[in-house]
Amino acid sequence: MSELTMPQAVEIGLELLGKDGGVVVGEASESANLRWANSQLTTNGNTNENSLNIVAFVPVDGRIGAGIASGQVRNRDDVAKLVEVARASGVASGASEDAAELFAGAVSADFNDAPVAADLSGISHIAAGLGEVMQDRSAQFFGYAEHAQDTLYVGTSAGTRLRFPQATSRFELCAKSPERDRSAWSGQGGTTLLSTNVHEHANNVLQGLEYQKTKIDIEPGRHKVTLSASAVADLMIYLMWTASAREAAQGRSVFSATNGKTRIGEHLTSRNFNLISDPKLSGLETLDRVVNLGASSMSSPFDTGLPISATSIISGGVLSALASSRHAASEAGLPFTPLADNIYVHDAAGHGSLTETAARMGDGLLITCLWYIREVDPQSLLLTGLTRDGVYVVRDGQIIGATSNFRFNDSPVSLLNRITDAGDSLDCLPREWADWFSRSRVAPLTIDGFNLSTKSDAI
Repeated sequence: MSELTMPQAVEIGLELLGKDGGVVVGEASESANLRWANSQLTTNGNTNENSLNIVAFVPVDGRIGAGIASGQVRNRDDVAKLVEVARASGVASGASEDAAELFAGAVSADFNDAPVAADLSGISHIAAGLGEVMQDRSAQFFGYAEHAQDTLYVGTSAGTRLRFPQATSRFELCAKSPERDRSAWSGQGGTTLLSTNVHEHANNVLQGLEYQKTKIDIEPGRHKVTLSASAVADLMIYLMWTASAREAAQGRSVFSATNGKTRIGEHLTSRNFNLISDPKLSGLETLDRVVNLGASSMSSPFDTGLPISATSIISGGVLSALASSRHAASEAGLPFTPLADNIYVHDAAGHGSLTETAARMGDGLLITCLWYIREVDPQSLLLTGLTRDGVYVVRDGQIIGATSNFRFNDSPVSLLNRITDAGDSLDCLPREWADWFSRSRVAPLTIDGFNLSTKSDAI
């Protein structure tokens, strides 16, 4: 049993860091989850976790280094041990190239309040829906639901004191045929499970299994495809994660131009296409201040406490911003651009549901989700991966059956200029990145010439 509240642990950490200063972040987390398999609930559980993260600034050869230590703390001695480890790490790591003055003055009036308790009503909502759905014996259902409530307590030696409560939800439903030769998936992420319509997801996967009864052989190649919101999210999140000002200015990314310049201002597509990260996006809110422990081209612990604004990485089809820490922005000669932990993708001409968007394609393939995504070439941002759980054949605007899964090789940057249609943006779950990123509001897209390079034996 801890003798300290999390705000107290943060204050003690800052006190022990002394005049050299640093950043202390306490996290109190509560989560609940459900798992089910073979149309039966298998496990459920609640977890409570508390951890303290310390970034110690230390003098190194006349400059400043930064070291990190994390762990659970019960009392002042535990905090002191973490501070010692963080200081030793800073000395061993050497001087930090991104060292800068900390932002001062951001203070939350509720900093000393207790952590927010998780609302478990969403888990009950999912369980009730599953109880009805699993009465259907035409398929077997598998899946996972989780609701987590995190409360961050952020303190810096410059006086910043911030408290961030943040809820995260995730729902995945897979249906398999009794023979295990057909499989369909549907998912949803966000901040609450109460908005999840279990019956709607069940109808989606059962309909997918029905389509898959008709097998149609399609050869690999470049095909017109409609990508679900989930599939688009997986690709656009990777684009956002690699939209780094430093790498672009250094000539090491798809966003590089000649002579140390970047492609900011260049049209990536002729469509009114937009990729936005906004901490205040309604229903998908997230931290609106920088909270960084480690250093990268996009982040720095020295930026902790600075505000995060809405950022249009792509605006009206034009590359408009690249992410950066203050140090990386200065190196690249670009504005400081921290990104929020969500993504909003919409096309101004987009309209209709996924099935309506696929119907307008005429002839092509409907791809529901992607899996095992890996980078092949950073200069073009060529990615490879697999389709999974349903590739459907569309003829004359109607789904007439399903084909095999495929390995794909394509670039989320290149395909922007091959968008021919889009649907309405909706809250979705990126299948590949769900463990790290679930705040996604994304439009399904129809793409010309999507490269399905080889067939896959995966179901």
